[in-house]
Amino acid sequence: MNLTFLYNTKAELLKTRRTSIAWLTVLAAAFMPAINCVILLNRPDIFGSKLTVVPWTVFLHMCWKNTAAILLPLYVILLNNAIAQIEFRNHGWKQVYALPRRYADIFFSKFLVVVVFLFLFMILSNVFVLASGYIAGWLNPVYLFSTHAVPVGNILWLSGRIGLGVLGVLAIQYWLSIRFSNYIIPLATGIGLLVAGLVLMDWDKIIYFPYVYSIFLFFSDAPDRAGTLMPLVTYAVIAFMIFLAIGFAEVYHRREKG
Repeated sequence: MNLTFLYNTKAELLKTRRTSIAWLTVLAAAFMPAINCVILLNRPDIFGSKLTVVPWTVFLHMCWKNTAAILLPLYVILLNNAIAQIEFRNHGWKQVYALPRRYADIFFSKFLVVVVFLFLFMILSNVFVLASGYIAGWLNPVYLFSTHAVPVGNILWLSGRIGLGVLGVLAIQYWLSIRFSNYIIPLATGIGLLVAGLVLMDWDKIIYFPYVYSIFLFFSDAPDRAGTLMPLVTYAVIAFMIFLAIGFAEVYHRREKG
């Protein structure tokens, strides 16, 4: 990785300053912890007993279950659309390709910005989980979050494998988003594939469908899912590499760019 690539990546990152991408990331990361915090405060009769022994672990799974299934893939779809539309909206792709930059530099520097925001989303999601837990415990003493140690290892392990599971979706949506100037096409395609994956989760061939890897990896430590972790991680990484390579090859060989 040379300095020119880093400078170009920094320039791509600066382009996001006057967009709603940062707010999208913060709000998406805060959504599920905030909802679950409200649920705890409204139903202490149900959740007070459930969060007695290992409150952080239970609350962590409450927040990340729906995030892994719906919110994270949807965030990735919207994030890629927003990043690509910076250039489409300002008719900037032709100017970008006119610069003395290699196609690989353009493709991967912008993709790295997407990865940075995904990483930020994962960090903020865990921060908001902790904040929501402490707030719930402060407002209702039945929740003993403050008296239990934060399971840092569990947090990193759970969010890490879920993050790996969404890499295939990340590559697919990045390719679609920079391929089509009409943002409806990648948006509708991504949401359609996500819904299809959730509907067909019981299909035996769904293991080859990248849009369900994040939720499958969430459940990979369940007793009935023993042995699924490594195959799922392998499929997720392979999907990521294949679609990232397809995306770059398609951009590289495309006649009309921008």
